[in-house]
Amino acid sequence: MRFKATSCPKETKPIESRVDSDAHANGWSARNQQFLSYFLSRYGQRRTIPLSSLCIAVVAGVGIGALVHQAAGEAAITLRVALSMVSGVAGLAIVRRKLGLDYARQSAATALASGLLHANRDCLKVLATDGKMLRVSEHGAMLMEAESPEQLSGSDWLAFWTGEDRTAAEKALAGAVSGKSTSFTGSCATTRGRTRWWNSTLTPVTGDDGAVSALLCASEDVTQQSELLKTLRERDELMHEMELHVRLVFYSYSSHFEHCHHVSAGVESVFGITPQELGNRPSAWLDLVVPEDLEPLLAEMNRVASEVAEGRVEYRIRRPDGCLRWIRSTAYPVCDGSANVVRIVGVSEDITLEQERLAALDRLAYTDGLTGLANRGALIRQMKTLCRQNVAFSLMFVDLDRFKVLNDTLGHTAADRLLQDIAKVIQGALAPDACVARLGGDEFAVIVRGESDKATLASLAQSLLNLFSSDVRKDHAAPFVTASIGISIFPEHGRDHEALLTSADIAMYAAKKGGRNGFRFADEASSDVLGDFELECNLPTALASNQFVLHFQGIHEPASLAVKGVEALVRWNHPARGLVGPGSFIPILEESGFIVEVGAWVVDAALAQLAVWQAAGRKELSMSVNVSARQLRDDSLVAIVDQALRKHRVPPRCLQIELTESALMENPSLAQATLMALKRLGVRIAIDDFGTGYSSLRYLADFSPDIVKIDRSFTATLGRDAAAASIVRGIIQMSHELGIKVTAEGVETNQQLHALRDAGCDYVQGFFLTKPMNAENLVQCESFVPLSAAGATSDCSH
Repeated sequence: MRFKATSCPKETKPIESRVDSDAHANGWSARNQQFLSYFLSRYGQRRTIPLSSLCIAVVAGVGIGALVHQAAGEAAITLRVALSMVSGVAGLAIVRRKLGLDYARQSAATALASGLLHANRDCLKVLATDGKMLRVSEHGAMLMEAESPEQLSGSDWLAFWTGEDRTAAEKALAGAVSGKSTSFTGSCATTRGRTRWWNSTLTPVTGDDGAVSALLCASEDVTQQSELLKTLRERDELMHEMELHVRLVFYSYSSHFEHCHHVSAGVESVFGITPQELGNRPSAWLDLVVPEDLEPLLAEMNRVASEVAEGRVEYRIRRPDGCLRWIRSTAYPVCDGSANVVRIVGVSEDITLEQERLAALDRLAYTDGLTGLANRGALIRQMKTLCRQNVAFSLMFVDLDRFKVLNDTLGHTAADRLLQDIAKVIQGALAPDACVARLGGDEFAVIVRGESDKATLASLAQSLLNLFSSDVRKDHAAPFVTASIGISIFPEHGRDHEALLTSADIAMYAAKKGGRNGFRFADEASSDVLGDFELECNLPTALASNQFVLHFQGIHEPASLAVKGVEALVRWNHPARGLVGPGSFIPILEESGFIVEVGAWVVDAALAQLAVWQAAGRKELSMSVNVSARQLRDDSLVAIVDQALRKHRVPPRCLQIELTESALMENPSLAQATLMALKRLGVRIAIDDFGTGYSSLRYLADFSPDIVKIDRSFTATLGRDAAAASIVRGIIQMSHELGIKVTAEGVETNQQLHALRDAGCDYVQGFFLTKPMNAENLVQCESFVPLSAAGATSDCSH
């Protein structure tokens, strides 16, 4: 039966037929004969002769005896018989031995052949010299997917092969027929059409005359190995193609980058050096790194090796052709079972295009579109960097004078050209490393790096002002341009960009107020404004963080100096600036609206402290709390006071609300309604800073206060100014006639105290008596004793 062979894959070429030399063949033949002789002699020693062979031996013995008997001739009959018997027996023995030996060798040879065929896993075939398959082993038939060896008997062995494999098979067959052992590798189909790869060896079988009578073909199934090699080869080719065409470098280094185990072909397109160069000198790529980037790169490499952690770093290299490129390298440590780094693998890629796109976006994001200068974002970024590095620099804030008028007069197009001309003038007047920015509209800023004294900066600012009025007007049709410049210096006027910008801005406005076309340096006033700004930024968290505290100043009876009441004064215990007085933050509270929340806290905290003192025996003690104009406008003031009184169980008559005349003047009708509501609660009302307003007397009639507090400006002149003394006596006398009590503020001397006592003033208050202090310190003062010991009443009536 003949089967059509299938074509083999072209990836695996047939191996050339292998011819053994005569010397080797003779040596192998001699050793094989020794092996066979040993096996046959051992295997056939105890073989029992079969019955057929025994019969042959008997017949042969009888024949020999007959021949002997015939040869005896005329001898005596007895002698002939004896000779015949001896000869027959001897012949029988000889023939029997010979037949036994032949049978034993035949049996041994058959057993050996059967064992070898059973142990062999190849496809064994006996071929005629013309290539016909005479016999196939049982296992060989199974490998060829035949139903039995007989199915393949008589088939043409060469017909199974096609193409280049057929040529190799014919060459191997011809070599074997000529008496040489040959071999080749190729593919052919099984009886079911399935392609398999074979490694075939053809061995000639010769007769006694040395002629080749048949061929033994042993074919090893190497399909699995061939497919694996094909897969590996395809994968290797794919990786090679990727390495050649993708601009990536795959690498494998030793644990501390001393040796290069492997680097892909992409290293030539990325770094400009060959894999062979890195194989010979693993650190060759480091020679290409830009010096400024080498130190951080080496630090990251050491970190990856020491910390056993993934790493990534971006750096620049200058290739051998002089081209500057950006590289991003990623490294991954590979560990063994004991967590020791055995190698480091990773990938490097060229990111130059990415960096160029980022640089373009950066220029777009940080460049002014009209003038090409840096914009506000770029200026702030530069200032942050200089402040962080603690590098000396100065900031000039340049604002054009009357630009709105110029813009409205010239039109937007001409005004834009004017701004472009001014940008060129500023750039031309400064050093190349100066950062010039347009902040928007007609505002420009300049960063001057390095140590500069004020004289140098003043000269530079004046030269800019001169250029504005001359170079910008080279064509006489251009308008006359002037500017105002504010200058701040790091760190004198601020240690961050916000402080420096604010200081320069304030100084610029000072230059405008000074007549324009000039410059000013940031000064103490700028620092104060900046400090107020910082306080305003901190205010929202101050109340939530319990940063506000109360201090108290005693209100004394002039004769005994006993404390009749206390005034609650709020202080800000700032975490950075320490104790801040009310003059620094009360105006900010007023403008921001936080005064309502802080005022509510002051009322609650003051009454809480008063309740403690009253519980300790000071039932007569009263508490004065200041209320601002903003609080007076808020309709929640009455509810806040009522709630605090109820919460701390303080008699309303012991609370005194103090308002300034300016607060009452803002909205008299609203103020009057609020004060009346407070009076209905039983709270006392005092007018603070009395005598400074232009309508003080009218308030006495309209608001009917319980107490007036003479302003400290009048108290300060007592004993030196007769007119002031007369005014004070007049206020006291008029108030008493209206049933109003009087407290004099600002008592600083004994002379002032005696003058007020002589004038009949009801209460006095000032540093001469007690300074504002916390509650713990106040109770230790000698004047802070029970009023019963001082002979005073206990009705909170002061």
